[in-house]
Amino acid sequence: MHRRLIAGVTLGGFMLSGGWVRAEPQVPESATLRASEVSPDLGMPALAWTKHALGNGFEVVLHRDDRIPMVSVNLWYHTGPVNEPPGRSGFAHLFEHLMFEGSKHAGRQFDYLLESVGGTNMNGTTNWDRTNYYETVPSEHLELALWLEADRMGFMIDSLTQERLDVQREVVKNERRQSYDNRPYGPSGLKLYDLLFPPGHPYQGAVIGSMEDLSRASMADVRAFFARYYAPANATLVLAGNFNEAEALALVQKHFGTLAPRGPRVARPKPITGNFKAQRVIVKEPVELGRITNAWLTPPAYGPDEAALEIATRVLASGKASRLYQALVTTGLANDVSASLDANELTSVFEIQATLASGVKLPAVETVLDKELERLAKEGPTPEELKRAKTGLRLSFASQLQQLNANGGEGGRAGTLQRLNHYLGDPGALPRVLQAYGHVTPADVTRVLQTHLSPNLRATVVTEPQ
Repeated sequence: MHRRLIAGVTLGGFMLSGGWVRAEPQVPESATLRASEVSPDLGMPALAWTKHALGNGFEVVLHRDDRIPMVSVNLWYHTGPVNEPPGRSGFAHLFEHLMFEGSKHAGRQFDYLLESVGGTNMNGTTNWDRTNYYETVPSEHLELALWLEADRMGFMIDSLTQERLDVQREVVKNERRQSYDNRPYGPSGLKLYDLLFPPGHPYQGAVIGSMEDLSRASMADVRAFFARYYAPANATLVLAGNFNEAEALALVQKHFGTLAPRGPRVARPKPITGNFKAQRVIVKEPVELGRITNAWLTPPAYGPDEAALEIATRVLASGKASRLYQALVTTGLANDVSASLDANELTSVFEIQATLASGVKLPAVETVLDKELERLAKEGPTPEELKRAKTGLRLSFASQLQQLNANGGEGGRAGTLQRLNHYLGDPGALPRVLQAYGHVTPADVTRVLQTHLSPNLRATVVTEPQ
């Protein structure tokens, strides 16, 4: 459940001229496409890239920048909690941990080998739709990183034992305790996701999963999950940094192209739509300050309304000049307030949260929240607010694109190319994404708020100090 800088984007109805230009493949098994566009709206240059497909279905996206002597290796498996079997919530995240337990040829030396050559930023993350693994290495050691990732993809299961499974199961359980069960406002956060994603929904159980489901995970489950989802055809590799493209493709072919296909790419799930009725629960926690969280289910990632919804979060609660900060924090009613859009493949979540100041009663804060949201839905943002929101987005994108990898493998150049490829099948969609933000009008903001953020469609969790 990672917040994303590149999450609030949309392509609906916005297209630029141009497209993909075919380039010569560098290896026999490769089909290559190239794109380079510039968005006139936010003034951001597009990322130059090439895309290749090996004979076993493995995808490779290359972004070359010879100004720094480093390469970011970013590998996405197109699987997450959305693919978990019934009664196995948290399994995809548990599997992420297991991938660091070693592989047949590299043993358990993954981190040691990378650190010994100056590798940094080695980690993995899981969200509802995908699991990623990434590291950054000096350019001359790119092959080491590729060999290690290929060994995990092909042979992790060969070295996994019941003992290691049990160890990582307890690690994940302890992570749940530290991040949710025993953390202030953690139980309230889990309750919110229970309301939004009830039993039967693919996102049910959040990413972390339940203790009971984690306990039920078996070696048979692990082997089946690995065979089905950790196959070359269900993964995409992005290399971003200083490398020779022909040499890099040859190395990718050498280490990944020889892995057995193990089946086609898993079909992407279809968005879930349906009537969501307003729900409200009170969670008592041993905290000093009360909190209220309102959340709505909104259209999936890259839908036609997403850019306007993201603009709305910034008008409401981005910075001290935002509406909710002025109405709640400046007046002393709340200690903090936030608004966010978490965009995912099946559905997105628009969330507004406020922590009450000491001695303040909930009705005073809730009344202001409702009033300000209703006012924005009716009047829309002012020209100054709209300009400030777009400027903030421009700065955020610029900051992200200065890095090869960031934000848990979803940001930076490598993560941006991965996310666009995963959700749109087009690493070159960034210009259209930026253009969609540039085209948002006040009328767009009022329309999406009136359509998606009705009081009759929200989940509310109130945290009461105990």
